[in-house]
Amino acid sequence: MLGGEMLSSQPAPRKGMAVKDNRQNIIDATDRLLRTHGLARLTTRDIAREAGVAEGLIYHHFKDKAELIFEVISARVRETKNHMQNLPLEVGKSTLFRNLENTLFSIYQAHYEITPIINTVFADQKLRARLQEIVRERKMGPRYAIEGLEVYLAAEQRLGRLSDAVDTGVLAKCLWMIGIQSAMLDRWMGNQHDENHIRREIRECLKTMMTGFEPRPAQNAK
Repeated sequence: MLGGEMLSSQPAPRKGMAVKDNRQNIIDATDRLLRTHGLARLTTRDIAREAGVAEGLIYHHFKDKAELIFEVISARVRETKNHMQNLPLEVGKSTLFRNLENTLFSIYQAHYEITPIINTVFADQKLRARLQEIVRERKMGPRYAIEGLEVYLAAEQRLGRLSDAVDTGVLAKCLWMIGIQSAMLDRWMGNQHDENHIRREIRECLKTMMTGFEPRPAQNAK
């Protein structure tokens, strides 16, 4: 037995593959426990038991629990990260409205997944500080995603699909905040998590933003 895994008659996996499988197995086990038990009382002993490995193996793959939690968060937002990275490929395609709808929905989905973890992290000053350190080291986090969204908007602006009067940096931040706040509100209030409903609300927000807030000049009476 090695790290809690029974030997079998099957051919032994290559060393590199086994290391990779153990690492992913620990991440997956942590994710399951976070979904069912939350973060507040989660211990490396619990994670090792759930993953079926020796507790010491966790520290072979991860410097500390914060690094492991970061990997779980990264896994939950991977689809959104991929979407944001591929967003430049959508410049000039479909419609600006449709592209922004898909982007906001992707942001919403990611933050709906990670809000329970983030909320608990804020209650643990030491863990929060360590996670912030990891985010800075790896040059990740909302700042970079917002900057990427701004680059996309600026490209659409150059094509004439977005008004020249729009500050793309401000708009990118506003759009990101809409996605995050909507997800957090739905998590906190236990609101309906239905894609059609979420997209409908996103479309209404985009329509309001694209219409503008200033009153339109009254047309001359005929």
